[in-house]
Amino acid sequence: MNYRPTRGAHRAAGLLAAAIVILSSQLRAERLERPGLLLGGGAELAPSKVDVDPKLPRGAIVHSEPRPDPPRFVACSLREPVCVQHGDGMSQNLVQAYVTALEDAHSRLVGGMGLPAPRSDAGLGRTPGLDLYLSPDAPLDVRVVSDTGWRPSDQRSAHCRARPSRSELRRQSTLCVAEAVLLGVDAGEAPDLHRAVASYLCNSLEPASTLDIEAVDTLQSNPQLGLARRDAAPESAGGALLFHYVDRRLAAQGHGVLPVALLQLSRSQTAAGQLAWNNEPDAFDVLRRAFVESEESFDDFMLSFALERAFLGSRDNGSHNPELSWMGDAGRVRFDWVLKSSSLPRRVAPRRPLEPLGSAYLWLDLDRITLGKTLAFRANWEIPSVFRWTLVAVDARGSILKRYDLPYVQNATSAERTIEDLDGAVGLLIVGINLGGVDSSHPFDPDHEPFEPHGFTVYLTEL
Repeated sequence: MNYRPTRGAHRAAGLLAAAIVILSSQLRAERLERPGLLLGGGAELAPSKVDVDPKLPRGAIVHSEPRPDPPRFVACSLREPVCVQHGDGMSQNLVQAYVTALEDAHSRLVGGMGLPAPRSDAGLGRTPGLDLYLSPDAPLDVRVVSDTGWRPSDQRSAHCRARPSRSELRRQSTLCVAEAVLLGVDAGEAPDLHRAVASYLCNSLEPASTLDIEAVDTLQSNPQLGLARRDAAPESAGGALLFHYVDRRLAAQGHGVLPVALLQLSRSQTAAGQLAWNNEPDAFDVLRRAFVESEESFDDFMLSFALERAFLGSRDNGSHNPELSWMGDAGRVRFDWVLKSSSLPRRVAPRRPLEPLGSAYLWLDLDRITLGKTLAFRANWEIPSVFRWTLVAVDARGSILKRYDLPYVQNATSAERTIEDLDGAVGLLIVGINLGGVDSSHPFDPDHEPFEPHGFTVYLTEL
């Protein structure tokens, strides 16, 4: 069964660039104050010559597994092409609950959102439908496994494995269908991204489970970790934060369609017999390219996402992302430093260096504002890396009063800014993001794992 984009996916793919252009004029950050000349002005520049190793990986290892030995029992839906396979000892009520959850997930993702159905497995699981294998030896966090492919194709059928759990069965079933959809669209995309997008789709349909909250808490407690990598990890589900932001900011229509369209647009073809996927271009390349004609750059977009992370969960006053209120304290991003303006001047460094697409947060409590003084900020970072910064004045209600973005400068290793007007602000939030890569010609690629994190320093003073 070849993947044919549904009407919603086709429109989202075709309108991606147009949507970004239209929205960028509405969502540009305020740049109200003059650039700083803190220590003589001018950004420090790194050497411009870049040597790229041609042996860098182009995709994840091709991983597929044979199906488990056929269990004794199979229960299939009469409405949707999904089946539950299990051994002895499972109650029929629990089996039926899994069948119903798989039916609902398939109906809502394929019929409701208009996503492509998971690819047929040609009877590998006794039926052509999607199979969920339940076993006490399987992981609680469902595994979605690509079936072995015999032809050069980056579209695969899949099956799922999970440990039976009444509390997790809805999440397990929805992730099973969602990730099988993605493997059918582009199996060569990074496994981490598969789980992140699948988790976003799941969170759109089902109440968050303990595993969702743990994944978010891990990432928000460790913002230095990259939100996109090659190989899947337990915290990969927390990457749903990024695709929630992408969908909310850029989707022309059709909730949930755009993230899947990014995979469809980036699908390549991997030659038969290769040990690793050819994931060039990847979904980030497609997203990055869509900003070429936009006033808002991809780097601006990612900086805004880093800022968004500071106002999630219990830090949201109801005006940022109320639909993510379920995160509670797990959504509170960790600040590297909380300083008082009365303690300035200060120079600080992060607890841990930043991976690509990792962020850092510093809160300056404005307990003292000296009349006639100017607040000065300067950041320095290691090469080779691309950092972006924004400074945000926040009032007592937790609302953003003004935002001061520091512009991107090719090969820069420092940035500075002065701020003269902080009326009404109780604090200044400083947000930095390591965009990875080396420069605009050599951007971040999630397949180039393991990543090299980079450190920085921040200097704050009154002038």
